[in-house]
Amino acid sequence: MLEDYAKGQPIAYNIIKNAIVKNTVAHAYLFTADNVKEATAFALCFAKSLLCPTNNVDYNNCGNCSICHRINNNNFPELIVIESENLWIKKDELLSLKEELGMKPLEGNKRVYIISEVDKLNAHAANSILKFIEEPEPNIIAILTTSEINKVLPTIVSRCQLVSLRVNNFIDVENAKLENQPNKALIKIGQLYCKRQDDLNNFIGEAKNAEKLDAVVAFIKKYEEVGLDVLLDIKRMWTDYFLEKEEYAWAFDIMILFYKDVLNRIYNKRLEVFDYYNDAVKSVANLNDSDKIIFKLQKIILAKEKIRYNINLNMLMDKLLIEMESRECIC
Repeated sequence: MLEDYAKGQPIAYNIIKNAIVKNTVAHAYLFTADNVKEATAFALCFAKSLLCPTNNVDYNNCGNCSICHRINNNNFPELIVIESENLWIKKDELLSLKEELGMKPLEGNKRVYIISEVDKLNAHAANSILKFIEEPEPNIIAILTTSEINKVLPTIVSRCQLVSLRVNNFIDVENAKLENQPNKALIKIGQLYCKRQDDLNNFIGEAKNAEKLDAVVAFIKKYEEVGLDVLLDIKRMWTDYFLEKEEYAWAFDIMILFYKDVLNRIYNKRLEVFDYYNDAVKSVANLNDSDKIIFKLQKIILAKEKIRYNINLNMLMDKLLIEMESRECIC
């Protein structure tokens, strides 16, 4: 049950346990893990703790009641689990989910739905789920899981409480006692990209990665302060750091994660990645509202999708800044 994760996933476990104990459970969660099956297993344990009549997270007897057994057998009507088949999650399953959520609970007063590998939703399906999350019904809780958060629609990520399950033997960012007060944002980003401890160590140890991360944050802060005047400094602040398609894609990922934390700041939620850059996040949040940030996130993700094509990268960046500043709809 959920308590089985207390030692192996202490941060995730305590986030969920405290929410249940304090009755502050959010309407939507996004669990990330290197292995999506592990994230989905954690999600099922969370669902049991929500739906079990004892609401028990402290003792070992939870998991033995009839509801928990029925959940194990996929035979409890208040829990809906959707999993992908091959490359995509079927549209019919989402239509069925919509119908199910329109009905009143048959047992208890909560309904929970889990979508495993939410990154496998196509654009239309992702927007359908976004509507569920943006306009939550009382006592309906969404739990989404993924192993590739960068493929999840940014607006979905922004509406969920993000809970990361750490990879075994990876650095515990919150409790690690590392020399020179390292850039914890770089460590957290490395954990999103790296599959093995050795890869993470190399990522953190590469000085250029820290420089590029600093460059992205500094560029965003400058753009937010001066708008399109930042184009006068774009060579020094951007193109000197990012030349190839892969570097641009990485930089856009960092922008997405940064603006996501700006949304967290606006919503008075805990920063997920950029607490090391708290002053920059606060500064950008003070210059925007949530609608502006979501608009900018949409433009960044569209620009990132264009990188795969044979396109002039400098012109792409110029156009992105103009679109972000104009707030006009792009055809």
